[in-house]
Amino acid sequence: MASTGSNLIDVTFAIDAWGNAAGGIWPHLSLKLDGTTIGQATVNSSSLGRYTISAKVEAGSAHKLQIVYDNDGTKNGEDRNLFVRTVSVNGTPIAATDKSVTYDKGPVDGKDVVTGQEGLFWGGALNVPLPASLFPATASSAATPSASKPFEIVVNASGTSAGGVPPHFKLLVDGKAVAEAKVAAAAETAYKFTVNLDPTLAHKIQVQYDNDGVVNGQDRSLSVGSVVVNGHAIASTAAGVTYDKGALDGRDVIAGQKGMWWNGTLSFPVTAAQLASTAATTPSPPTTLPPAPPKTEHDATGAVSSDRPPLMSDVSTISWGADRGLAPQHLFWDSVPDYKNAAHLKETRDVAAGHLADGVLPLIGLQLWEDTFEYSQNGGEFASLPGHQAWVTWVKAHPQYLGRDGDGNVLNSDSSNPYGWGYVSPLMPLDAKDAPAGWTGGTAHYADWMADKLGRLSALTGTRGYELADFFDGSPHSGVMDFFNSRMIAEFSAKTGIKVAGSTLAQQAADIVDNHPTQWLDYFVDGWAYGWKALDDAIVKNTGHNAWLTTQVSFTPAAMREFAGVDARVIAKTMNPDDILFNVQTLEHFEMQHKQAPASYEQAMLGIHAARAPEAHYGHMLSSSENDYWNAVDSLYTGVTGTVREELGWGRLEQTWLQSGWTMVADDHGGARRAAEQWSRSYHDWGEVKQEWLDMLRDIVPTRPFGPALYYSVNAEKAMNALEPAGNSIGNAYLGELLEPITKLHDAGVTFGYYVSDEALPSITAANAPSAWIIPQASYDGHSLISDAEIAALKAKAPVLIGDEALNYHGPLSFTDKDPDAQITGYGFYDQKDRLIVVASDRVDFNDTAARKAVATHVELQLANGHYKVEDLVHHTSQSFDVVNGIGGFDTSIARWDTGVYAITHDAA
Repeated sequence: MASTGSNLIDVTFAIDAWGNAAGGIWPHLSLKLDGTTIGQATVNSSSLGRYTISAKVEAGSAHKLQIVYDNDGTKNGEDRNLFVRTVSVNGTPIAATDKSVTYDKGPVDGKDVVTGQEGLFWGGALNVPLPASLFPATASSAATPSASKPFEIVVNASGTSAGGVPPHFKLLVDGKAVAEAKVAAAAETAYKFTVNLDPTLAHKIQVQYDNDGVVNGQDRSLSVGSVVVNGHAIASTAAGVTYDKGALDGRDVIAGQKGMWWNGTLSFPVTAAQLASTAATTPSPPTTLPPAPPKTEHDATGAVSSDRPPLMSDVSTISWGADRGLAPQHLFWDSVPDYKNAAHLKETRDVAAGHLADGVLPLIGLQLWEDTFEYSQNGGEFASLPGHQAWVTWVKAHPQYLGRDGDGNVLNSDSSNPYGWGYVSPLMPLDAKDAPAGWTGGTAHYADWMADKLGRLSALTGTRGYELADFFDGSPHSGVMDFFNSRMIAEFSAKTGIKVAGSTLAQQAADIVDNHPTQWLDYFVDGWAYGWKALDDAIVKNTGHNAWLTTQVSFTPAAMREFAGVDARVIAKTMNPDDILFNVQTLEHFEMQHKQAPASYEQAMLGIHAARAPEAHYGHMLSSSENDYWNAVDSLYTGVTGTVREELGWGRLEQTWLQSGWTMVADDHGGARRAAEQWSRSYHDWGEVKQEWLDMLRDIVPTRPFGPALYYSVNAEKAMNALEPAGNSIGNAYLGELLEPITKLHDAGVTFGYYVSDEALPSITAANAPSAWIIPQASYDGHSLISDAEIAALKAKAPVLIGDEALNYHGPLSFTDKDPDAQITGYGFYDQKDRLIVVASDRVDFNDTAARKAVATHVELQLANGHYKVEDLVHHTSQSFDVVNGIGGFDTSIARWDTGVYAITHDAA
């Protein structure tokens, strides 16, 4: 494996490849060795070129190499493809067409595997088995191994017997059997073993299921929830865990999963650091700790978790065969030949069923862009696609449904394209003849028409839902206050009792903007929520299963509501909130609307969104190590170059993941939990994040606050909207475009990572109360945004700090350093073991240079008197301190742009 240890050799992998670009984007590949990504490359030429990646590899062992093509797609009629001629290992070439090579098309799940070929016309992976002879040991690599030591390994498993015989597994270490067990328990049970391991090396701990079978209709199966090595729990669904189905030969390998439905081997990577550091046992909490907040159910249809957030690709995937491109292909699927082809549909449903068997929900993407309608007409790049042709025909036959601007013109129309975007709002009332077949619910809306079409498509393809994006995740880029239609205005008047003045659409639009803007906004918000519910209900009706819908949240909560008409709180109260995930998108490569955003913007965006609608489920779409990220580092951090540039880039990435990854919110039942329930690495969950960050984030579960909370008020949001009603734009919404009232406090060292909204305020108890409330913005243009009654309700729970008052608040956690060019930011919280966790970062600034140095920092804490131990969880060092008269602290050094994580426990001795 590519790892650390003593038996390693340097290996250079050279890939001879070329590609076709689409939409200006070239094919991208990741190179994986034994399931671990060791490098990436963008194949940016249509001519054959060589792309080299080096890694340290275990000598004397066979390995599995995968060339993963991860951005297949089409754009404006162009088809992006990757071509691989050979891959060479330290100069030994292996052709893509070699008989040992296979091509796993579509999702890399072992479902659609063919013999190796040069042309990768679909996403997927070339699987290249590498014999041990390619990795000969050298004199320098054959160091004397350290003495092995005994370690406890726990396999948490349950089983289903067949014919009276329970499932059986062997425990393997690095491929060698060391123990075995029969799993007769139907409930998850701990099977404990003591095994000798070399603590200086990384290892693979493997659970090999070997007696799968069916007897008299009973299906024997094994379920493995996790393994625990040296106290470190590794879930079967954790990143890096793999399931090699059948023989342990590296040929049919998928991501790890709990259910072992076939014979095969689950492989769990264990680092030397995990063997060197025993996970802490539950300490005695400080005497001043409040009771733990209640643990409330917050389950979702997708396997997301506030305790251990999975990566997006572990929850759902765009299912091959079901997804045929942009939205017109899906809305008008009955015109698309693939959806009528029995062989294609069988393969499509088989792929979807395979995803479901792996615990991953198969989805279809739904999006289009401003120019899609134009390019779908005669001579356009999409004109040959049947779904697009049917869409154009439908729109031209129904111009009465098109969205219009305040002047009454079809949005984005001109003389050559009078239908503009061809966009119809989900709120649009339809003529009876256009309602779904069998409709009996009164006036049907375009949302009902879409829901009916998409619900039936889910049933046809075996999928469970949709990934919704541009033009389907909110009102398109006109904004709510520039979107009108006479039919919608008539319905608005009937629902609200407001008589809209004027005889033309332009006159009526002007009256709405001048006199009824907030009511128009509420009409949009309610209509969008109804549209989400209609889609959810249609999928459930047609498939018989819960749906899974995901949507991107690209602006602040106020801007999402005022510009796009999307209010997650209203949606969560209208539909089943467990069937939808709001993916907070903060990764615009440090820019939002072309303005530079600090790392604290990412935490703030996630925190206020998740706190504002605590019933809803939220994911976080973050940057990762990939070309776009490093290009952004290069272009925006101009004061650093070379290795310093890499150091800064990794530092910002670490700060973003660790500080936002533990961001907490209060729920509306008196509890507290992590804000993010799913993580996405970049747009399509690609790129790299250091495994030790993910492991630490998942192993430490925030359960209660330590310090102040950022308070978000929907009342303030609406009060500011009433003061700026006509604009309803991204820039004039509450807290601004880049949340500066929040980020400036965080960047000045105010220690908060806990977010609470007015929705949860009535449920705040001693268990989840903060030490103080921070109201980032309480007034606008001389007008108060928060009522005296709301302030009084806050003060009844904790002191209130408004705006810059928080800058002078230094308890119960504060950071002090002597470097005028540095600023330590971070916060504290208690985890599931009642440890006080402190996360502290050396803030990354856009004007930083290589002159920055490590920062000597004093961490001051207000705790119960006594003796405390501090464990540095990053560098694995420890120290202690005493608290006298309620105050104590410790000193640490934080490397430039680095993040420290410290676990603090009360030493009862």
